[in-house]
Amino acid sequence: MRSMKVIGHNVEFGQTLAEYVKGVTLDKVPQRDIEIAKLAILDQIGVALAGVGEDPGVKVQDMVNRCTANEATVLGTPRKTTTWLAALVNGTLGHTLDFDDCSSFGHPSVVLVPAMLATGETRDRSGRELLEAYIAGYEVGEALSRIVPRRADQFHGLHSTAMFGPLTSATVSGRLLGLNTAQQRHAWGIAASQAGGITGNFGTHTKPLHGGIASQAGVMAAELAASGFEANPDALDAPLGYINSVVAAGRMEGVDVGKATAGLGQWHIADTWRLKKYPCGYIAQGAIDAALRFREESGLRLEDLTSVEIRVPHLQPYFRVRPTGEFSGKFGYEYPVACAILDGEVVKKSFSDQAFNRPEIKHNLGKFKTLEDPASKEKGPLGVLVIEAKGKTIMQPIEIPLGDAKRPVPPAQVVEKYVRNAGEVVGTDVARQTAQMLLEIETIPSIRPLLDRLAKRI
Repeated sequence: MRSMKVIGHNVEFGQTLAEYVKGVTLDKVPQRDIEIAKLAILDQIGVALAGVGEDPGVKVQDMVNRCTANEATVLGTPRKTTTWLAALVNGTLGHTLDFDDCSSFGHPSVVLVPAMLATGETRDRSGRELLEAYIAGYEVGEALSRIVPRRADQFHGLHSTAMFGPLTSATVSGRLLGLNTAQQRHAWGIAASQAGGITGNFGTHTKPLHGGIASQAGVMAAELAASGFEANPDALDAPLGYINSVVAAGRMEGVDVGKATAGLGQWHIADTWRLKKYPCGYIAQGAIDAALRFREESGLRLEDLTSVEIRVPHLQPYFRVRPTGEFSGKFGYEYPVACAILDGEVVKKSFSDQAFNRPEIKHNLGKFKTLEDPASKEKGPLGVLVIEAKGKTIMQPIEIPLGDAKRPVPPAQVVEKYVRNAGEVVGTDVARQTAQMLLEIETIPSIRPLLDRLAKRI
């Protein structure tokens, strides 16, 4: 029988967390965290609109269209559906390109924002209320992720976005529904039974579905709790509860529930939020930057190269997906690095089957190899590209990418990304108008006029 040093079931844990959620107000939050939260919301809506028309969202929406309801907006279309199905579609859209943000607990905004929009629209909440709910949900995610090192949860096969997402979206919807602390604890209990999503599905349509399911689960959990539906109020840290069964499965030694509540009120958004410059797995962002620098500095092209070794200090099991096409190419190093060297850019169209099947890629992709090499961190913070070309060996360090919390992006670049993404669906003028509304979201008396624009109803 394995040792279980769980610093334990604490009957006050759920209550402490619920009281914290009730108490989050903008006047308590540092301005820099507020500004990052607004950029995160802006970015997420943009990448969701950029996902309109891609296969995962189309297929999910085809199913949702069988349900007639007029409650909440599906982004990019005048149609409405139920709150939880709107969260399902918008969450799937927002994760389709893998262009959405990251944090300590996976992809935060792809789960938080669809729940925020769905519940906020049906309850006609103000922008300030939505922003406070987003921040509360983000901080609950950060709190839960502190209980056990993130590497442990990824290694036992659960995707952190799908694992933490139902509880964080239940936090957002619960806050906007005005749940009391007892109801919020029931909402978390309901959401906990819907947590999960396997990393073995990375590189397929199902990976983006994780974001949609997680957001839907929280919206549904909060609405059920509001109706009086019950769960174990201590489901988070009960002996057979969420933390023991989901978060720390396979690694119970040293799990400390107290770490979750210890940092409440310290605010973590500005220190953990990571924006993506490229529409693929976050871990490759720095390698793409390195490849683009190599291309610019060396003047060499893909056909000039003999071999490219991408050496990284640690190679996550879920990031060893063999590139075979549109979606699978996003979850390895080789294909995006090859695109960077070939094209001088890595953009949405880089991950089309048409781009993947180009002869230039097919003939050269075999030159690329990824190696786990702990010593590589001596060459660069995230490893090194070792490139053989024309009889020479070139070492290109992999740096922390722009967009990381340690290298934040100028707000103007986030707005530019949003306008480019949203403009594909709603047009550039509306994209610029809605960008300004989102940057001033705390001043908006109702979220509905914004959603009318994003749904092309006006």
